[in-house]
Amino acid sequence: MFKKVGVLLMVLVMVTGIAAVGLADNTTLNIGSAAEATGLDPRLETDIPSSERLNIIMEPLVTFNPDMELEPRLATRWEFSDDSLRLSFWLRDDVLWHDGTPFTAEDVKYTIGWVLDEENAAPNRPLYDAISEMVVEDDFTIHFHLSRPNVFLLNNIARMPVVPAHHGDREDFRRNPVGTGPYKFVSWTRDDRMVMVANEDYWGGVPNIPNLIFRAIPEDSARLLAFEAGEIDMYQGGIVPQELPRIEEDPNIVVQRATGTGHVYLGFNARMEPYNNVKVRQALAHLLNREAIINRIQNGIGTVSTGPVPSGLPWYNPDVPTYDYSLERAQELLREAGLEGEDLRLSLHTNENPLRIRISELFQFEAARIGISVSVTIEEWGAFWSRLQQPDHPYEMFIVGWVGQVDPDRAMYRQFHSDGAFNFGGYSDERLDYLLEHGLTVDPTTQESIDIYSEAQEIVAENCYYAFINFYEEIMVSHPYIDGPVVHPYTANAWQNAHLFTKNR
Repeated sequence: MFKKVGVLLMVLVMVTGIAAVGLADNTTLNIGSAAEATGLDPRLETDIPSSERLNIIMEPLVTFNPDMELEPRLATRWEFSDDSLRLSFWLRDDVLWHDGTPFTAEDVKYTIGWVLDEENAAPNRPLYDAISEMVVEDDFTIHFHLSRPNVFLLNNIARMPVVPAHHGDREDFRRNPVGTGPYKFVSWTRDDRMVMVANEDYWGGVPNIPNLIFRAIPEDSARLLAFEAGEIDMYQGGIVPQELPRIEEDPNIVVQRATGTGHVYLGFNARMEPYNNVKVRQALAHLLNREAIINRIQNGIGTVSTGPVPSGLPWYNPDVPTYDYSLERAQELLREAGLEGEDLRLSLHTNENPLRIRISELFQFEAARIGISVSVTIEEWGAFWSRLQQPDHPYEMFIVGWVGQVDPDRAMYRQFHSDGAFNFGGYSDERLDYLLEHGLTVDPTTQESIDIYSEAQEIVAENCYYAFINFYEEIMVSHPYIDGPVVHPYTANAWQNAHLFTKNR
């Protein structure tokens, strides 16, 4: 059984329905997006489509550039104390909120304080809970005092745009935000477009292009058609793999590629039977024909994934147990678990991402070859992601992905610690918890840090908490008349410098 929930494949409507305003002139930058945002409050949003938009409207203290190096944004410099228990920031003194109010250290204190307040529903609170106190020295200096070292805290701060203290408690802030970024929010027509206008008082200079529109076009082929018709100027992610060789040879299209910072995986809800049996999880992992997925479905884009830590990081462990495609081994493991394929009636959920749909179909096909019936349900991204984050979510299996895994803590703690905010499978392992906690206190440049996270990856792999599928490769396409964009390994930051782009169509 294969169901689609709320998936709009009306390619012609999507392409021809784009408003003509700003498309043919140079006053509007039109960016395509693979999914609609879930909201516009950085304290609550955890998905890439939301962050793509947020990182134009709002700004963090520091950010990742396309080389994945930290650089200043709202902070001019920062410093850890010798004992790693204080992190100090010195802020820009020339920043205004979009309503003209000056940005100060009190806004930083408010934002992080809101996230740390257990009365609030901040899903990423554990990333910042080492902060025990914030001391504002003056309008442009703030000190974070830590209850324990967190060697990756700065990376987490780079993903938290600052919210204005005088607007952050508005009930409609999530749909009508105010930021310090190069573009101001104007309007949002859900499942269609989000409109922004240049911030004339932006500290980084007035944006070159006065208007910016995000178009949510979930269907990859529809997005490509809109792009080739000149109805959107650029997009990153969601490339139609079979079309990539052709568009790379087209002199009228600029294609940029970069190794990504994440992976796609098949997840299991271990709170349910039979997924609480490690042998069943391992059996299902053997049904994933990863080479076929990379070569046939993705046309060579990306690489086979073996774990949560990207292969380019020093903590990557290449020697973890893997689950090669094998129907025979899957059947053996099911027998060892006391099950036969024909006894299993399973369900799988994912979102409307076309590649994930095709992976789901292939998995469904392979499972049927050994008598397992898998029903597949496709949902709209926002609904799927929102439901998956609930502690009692109803999904048995799910295909989704992570990006921005630039350190092993980000790649593992939230997902696999017993108290992890995104431990969708409900896993709990005392040794793994210890390693993930201890890793936060160890100098990340040492062999000890590498050893800690290597063992953690082994535990995840041996228990098959995820069935890893592929590492991402990021691809950006743009028209030659757009100057300035650089493909970003972390999709959320792809458009953070859109104010520097120029359009000469």
